[in-house]
Amino acid sequence: MKKDCMKSEIGSEFWLSPYDTYDNGQIGNPEQFNCNGNDYVWLSTGRSAIKFVLRTIEKRNPGIKKIAVLPSFTCNTVIQPFVDEGYRIEYYPIDHNLRTSCDAIFQKVREVDATVVLFHRYFGFDTLDNYVDELCGVLRDLGKFTIEDCTQCLYSDISRADADFFVGSLRKWMGMPDGAFAVCRNDFFDEKPTTSDEVLEKAKMRAYHSKYLYLFENIGIKEEMLSMCREAELILDNQTEMLGISPISAEIQAKLDRRLLAEKRKDNFLFLEKSLKGDLQPLFFLSSCNVPLYFPVMVEERELFQRYLIQNAVYAPVVWPKNLFQQQICDGAKCLYEHMLCIPIDQRYDAEDMERIVDVCDKFIIDEKNSSTWS
Repeated sequence: MKKDCMKSEIGSEFWLSPYDTYDNGQIGNPEQFNCNGNDYVWLSTGRSAIKFVLRTIEKRNPGIKKIAVLPSFTCNTVIQPFVDEGYRIEYYPIDHNLRTSCDAIFQKVREVDATVVLFHRYFGFDTLDNYVDELCGVLRDLGKFTIEDCTQCLYSDISRADADFFVGSLRKWMGMPDGAFAVCRNDFFDEKPTTSDEVLEKAKMRAYHSKYLYLFENIGIKEEMLSMCREAELILDNQTEMLGISPISAEIQAKLDRRLLAEKRKDNFLFLEKSLKGDLQPLFFLSSCNVPLYFPVMVEERELFQRYLIQNAVYAPVVWPKNLFQQQICDGAKCLYEHMLCIPIDQRYDAEDMERIVDVCDKFIIDEKNSSTWS
């Protein structure tokens, strides 16, 4: 489809062409994400992957003390499975630049006598310090369990930690109805789900097709398309069963052009890295091993800036809103929850789109400094 046929929106929900066909491609195993272990399982959601791991830990260790430490800056979908499984959750600190100290993690584990530790790297970059493998080994010797959530670094060439379990969600990176995995370092997983969520698969595909037709063929009404997207996401949010990955999602991942995904994201990130001015500086600078998820920036007036972008058809999400379960967080996480915004740089877009983002950002800075138009 030619570029000039597309409505000029950047960001928000992915789309899929209704003219694509699917013929049962084989997804393989999570070794493709450098997540190696003794056994693995494909699941519907990242929440399910974490819950599956927590239930595995409890099966192997009946009566385990349910205390977990998580990063103070994280997603509701990471926190919720621990809540559902009856864990008391404590949070270790994180810097305002998204860096995580293994010493800080270890100190929190000892302070609260936690049994499970989850950590992750952010936005495709290695934000853990160099002692993470040593940390995993020490905690293992103490009878603790470590989980690396690899979701945000799936396609980056970053060595995984020496963790007991890996989890990851696929659908953050492309249009697909669902998709996640869990990997265990030792032993085997029991009771792997054998059915998928057909209702979710159909609802997501309807939404993806609707957005494609709206953007590329001027078919449909935007409000109806957005309603389909919300309804499909609600089905996902309300999923309570432990389900496997849907067949279409498995095939989309199997057929993914990983080279193109990586190159597009890197090119777009570099364009913004070199072109954005003023206060809109990146939290990270790209290197060859990174495949970025977004282009995260810190913005003093985030709500104002996000609203301005929306008015110019650029949809930059807040990743993530602060969770209600987090009563006490460190200053670094507080700053991130209040000021970080994520600019889309994914494989749907090219230099022309990035140039438009830069133009909008430059205009915002000028308007903010020279007038009271935005209040």
